[in-house]
Amino acid sequence: MANSLQQALNLDGVLEVHEKPLPGSVLLVDDIVGSRWTFAVAAWLLRHYGSGEVWPLALSSLRGS
Repeated sequence: MANSLQQALNLDGVLEVHEKPLPGSVLLVDDIVGSRWTFAVAAWLLRHYGSGEVWPLALSSLRGS
């Protein structure tokens, strides 16, 4: 994935929410985070379907910060 747009488009249609509405806050856990687009798209979907706050937690990062 050469740029941010390609990284975001790579997730198009991949994630979905099965339980609607989602009550309360959500802890979103990912093992390895690179571009952070997975967190952004997943959090948007969860909020769109009625969840409360979304708290992302990455166990490891491919970036230095």
